[in-house]
Amino acid sequence: MIFDPLELNYSKLRAYLDCPFLYRHIYIERRFAPPSPFSSLGLSVHRALARYHAGGRDLGDLLMHYEDCWLHQGYGSAQESMEFYNRGAAVLENWWIYSQSNKAETIYWEKQFEFPFEKWRVKGTIDRVDRLPGGIVEVIDYKMGFEGKTPEDVAGSLQLSIYAIGLSRALNLKVGAVGYMVLTGPHKVAIPYDPATEKATLDLVRGTAEKMLALDMSRKGSCRKCPIRELCPQSPVKKWDGTGPWPG
Repeated sequence: MIFDPLELNYSKLRAYLDCPFLYRHIYIERRFAPPSPFSSLGLSVHRALARYHAGGRDLGDLLMHYEDCWLHQGYGSAQESMEFYNRGAAVLENWWIYSQSNKAETIYWEKQFEFPFEKWRVKGTIDRVDRLPGGIVEVIDYKMGFEGKTPEDVAGSLQLSIYAIGLSRALNLKVGAVGYMVLTGPHKVAIPYDPATEKATLDLVRGTAEKMLALDMSRKGSCRKCPIRELCPQSPVKKWDGTGPWPG
C-alpha cells in the first residue's frame, strides 16, 4: 500500500501523538511494530467479533470464528499461546452472554466512513453504531480493557470524537452518545456526546496533521510502553544494562 500523507485516520494520529519516531517507523518506513501477546490477543478477538457480526448466529459460531482468527505470533511459548487463547475464549463467551441480556438496536457493524477536512481525507471504521430513542445514534468502540476504562477516558478520547464527526459528516447521522464496550467486563462505558467539542477535535487533528506533513521530529515520546522500544534508535533501552530504573 502506497503511503498517502494526506490520508488521516485515528491510528496514524495516535502514533504521532505518542511519538513521532513511532509514526515514522510504522507509516513512513513501513516497518510495523512486532506483535506482543496482548496485541495478538486483542486483534484475534476483534477479528472474531467482526466475522460474527457479519453473519454469526450463536456462541458456537463466535468461538469458531475466534479459532479461525487466532494469531499465533508474539507468544514466548506454546503454553503462553494457549493461556492467552483460553483467556480470549472466556472474554468472548462472557461478552456473548452479556449481549443476549443487553439487547440493542444496532444499525451498523464495522462501519467505514470518510470525509474531507481541508486538504486531508479522514477515514475510519467504527466497531458498532446503535440507534437510540429520539433519532440519535451511539458510537461504540470495542476495547479489551486490560487497564480499565472510565467515563473520563471516554470524554477524552480522540478516537471516539473523530468517529462521531465521521458519522455526522459522512452519513448525516446525529450522534447522541459515545462509549466503549469493555470486553473484559463485559460492560459499556458511555457518555452523552457534545457536538460543541467538534472544533477542538478538528483543531487537534489539523495541528497534528501539519506536523506529520512537515515530519516534525522535535520531540520524543515515552519509551516505556512503546511497541518499538527495542528497535528504535532513539530509545534509551539500547544503552540500558538491565539494572536500575528503566530509562524510558
